Amino acid sequence: MASRPSTPEVRLERLTGQAVADGGFDKAILPIGATEYHGPAFPYGTDSVTAETIAEAFARELGGTLVLPTLAYGVSHHHLAWPWTLSLRPDTLALVVRDIAESLLRHGVSKLLIVSAHDGNPPAATVAARILSQEHDMSVAIFSGWQGKARAALAGEREIDEDHAGQSEMSMVLYAAPETARLDLATHQPNQFMDYPVDLIGGFEGTVPLGYSGNAAAATPEEGEAIVTALTGLVVPFLRELDSRGWKRGTWMSRIE
Repeated sequence: MASRPSTPEVRLERLTGQAVADGGFDKAILPIGATEYHGPAFPYGTDSVTAETIAEAFARELGGTLVLPTLAYGVSHHHLAWPWTLSLRPDTLALVVRDIAESLLRHGVSKLLIVSAHDGNPPAATVAARILSQEHDMSVAIFSGWQGKARAALAGEREIDEDHAGQSEMSMVLYAAPETARLDLATHQPNQFMDYPVDLIGGFEGTVPLGYSGNAAAATPEEGEAIVTALTGLVVPFLRELDSRGWKRGTWMSRIE
């Protein structure tokens, strides 16, 4: 059965001071998840597990990169109708990201990748990143929308859904933290339609009556592994290019010379 790798260790909270000193790390990844209801079959930390798993895969493949402790609270106000969902305000999350990043700067680390696995987080992370760039000339990149990117990367091989607590999210949990899942409680719900020309901000309870959608019952750890592998293959080559360019924008990105 596919399972999440645990070595080499790249998580800061699991490394000693000596190991970090010996590692020559010059970049950091901050995973941001959420604590929110995903129905009866999923753990509340689904988004946090997903963000950390993706971040670890990127760090192991890239090298020279530490994964910071995962932020398990995100901007989840649109899920507060569901039991035990916990949320930060967007400005709170932006301030927390700024505080963490400014701490990194004190230690000589000026390259940060934010990996978000929850849709409420990227706007706040972007605000923080722009302020860090403007005030500190810090290089901050943001990875989000993992389901859509995996769907495109695996087109023709697998049908990756973009549902909340659907097949792809359960596949990630079965791959990364199977002991937290209740696959026996997973159900087959309709997939959520999402292809609208604008985003209307509001509570999720007005969109998906149960608070979850998609065919979680069809999930497999192998699909979770395929998602992580595809995303790593998509993102890490670009991060290597960023390394070679000093994590600075330029005409190499626009291809306009």
